[in-house]
Amino acid sequence: MTAGANRIFVIAQNTYREAVREKLLYNLFAFSTLMILSSIVLAKMHLGYDERIYYDVGLAAIAFFGVLIAIFVGINLVYRELAQKTVYTMLAKPVHRWEFVVGKYAGLVSLLALEIGMMAALFMLVVWYKDTQFPIQLLYAIGLIFMELVLITAVALFFSSFTTPYLAAMFTVGLWIIGHLLADIRDFGNLPDAEGIRPITQALYWGLPNLDRLDLKGPAAAGQVIELGTVLSRALYALLYSAMLLIGAVALFQRRDFR
Repeated sequence: MTAGANRIFVIAQNTYREAVREKLLYNLFAFSTLMILSSIVLAKMHLGYDERIYYDVGLAAIAFFGVLIAIFVGINLVYRELAQKTVYTMLAKPVHRWEFVVGKYAGLVSLLALEIGMMAALFMLVVWYKDTQFPIQLLYAIGLIFMELVLITAVALFFSSFTTPYLAAMFTVGLWIIGHLLADIRDFGNLPDAEGIRPITQALYWGLPNLDRLDLKGPAAAGQVIELGTVLSRALYALLYSAMLLIGAVALFQRRDFR
């Protein structure tokens, strides 16, 4: 392992340890646990297809609380380094700024992998407890949920590199919402009466991260066939977009004045 890779690993490890101590993390995980378990009660109240209830609630809980962890825990950790001025000490050592950013990102992603794994395991236990099948499509959907969180973490880190935590959280949440509405925005721009704003809607559709591409919760819960190639291509899209945002975050962080 090279010296640079070793420094990134140390920063990622410290970031992971700091994140594990966050009370907000445990509160969000507790709520996600309650939501997944609530599918058992909801299924008993429902007179139709019980399996669909388990699938919908479980996938929704993993996605929603995963996004909250990615945004609020991630932004808070980066801000704490700046507020407590520990970043000064770290950057005074032979640590490059890009290593700091990449290390922070790697630590947050490793935390998300753990959280997604734990929520997915609980989801599987609920499904198996009710003697319900757990098709491979659900694993594909969970995998793309994780890739969405990888992308959202890059977005949060990008905004955190140049603005305040409050604004970074607002921008990230806003981009997350818009990212799931880009298809609707494009369709609106294609209406005959919307020719004037069509260039804007097209620019938004092709320029912003299309999170709807990473959302297979509905098809997976409905039992539709999902090809592995589709999952891999969309995961690659998330990785490439995350890499672009990470490069942007590094460039902005390099220009930031810590005096």
